[in-house]
Amino acid sequence: MPAKQVILVIFFFLLASSLCAQTTIGVEGGLSYNRFHTNIDNRPSTVLTAETGYSLALPVRHRIRSWLYATTAPGVVQKGYSMNRTDSLSGEYDQHNNTYLQLPIGVSFVREHERLRVHLDLGVYTGYWLYGQVKGSTADIFGGTSSGSSQLFTLTAYDKRYVFNSQRDRRWEEGWWIAPGLQYRLRDRWWLSAGARYFQSLSSQNKTPVSSIPAYNRTWAFYVGGALSLPGPKIRK
Repeated sequence: MPAKQVILVIFFFLLASSLCAQTTIGVEGGLSYNRFHTNIDNRPSTVLTAETGYSLALPVRHRIRSWLYATTAPGVVQKGYSMNRTDSLSGEYDQHNNTYLQLPIGVSFVREHERLRVHLDLGVYTGYWLYGQVKGSTADIFGGTSSGSSQLFTLTAYDKRYVFNSQRDRRWEEGWWIAPGLQYRLRDRWWLSAGARYFQSLSSQNKTPVSSIPAYNRTWAFYVGGALSLPGPKIRK
């Protein structure tokens, strides 16, 4: 689904549901863990590794039935990865920390027992690649020394902002998500929340005319936070 259509859907979703359902709003934060899926067979002596980052979200839940909610959780997620060289090139690496503004929408299936509420959310999402930071180290071919029959190179470190290329980089990302979690009622309408969200991109980060090798983000976001239930009309069981 195109990003602009998703934004329109979420706007009308919030407008309609706020008129007929109880609302819960919250704040959540935690760690992200991202795996970058692409083919690196053309890069010898290279290993692709996952990276941790951060995630922040403002979840909103609209109660439709006692067991069914409509939900969204706009927020920011960092999606990183690293290219590490091996063998004689060990020590060289290229680490990317990319930050996305993300909007998931979906439904939440809920089961409550006294103060505990367990839920499973699923739906679709769109994200926008806000900015990126690249750091690493590379061999300085002009600063090498000889040791017997081998050549030793010194490593030069770098840490810089990623420069976007409109012909290469696809900044919009779409995919699906699923999120197990739980909430514990503290008192009245206040809740503690904890859980995880898994986002799987269905769109490549690379544009096809420049690179025929697709690259996808696979991201876990682990969170803790709090929520407040706003009063609303009674709901049919």
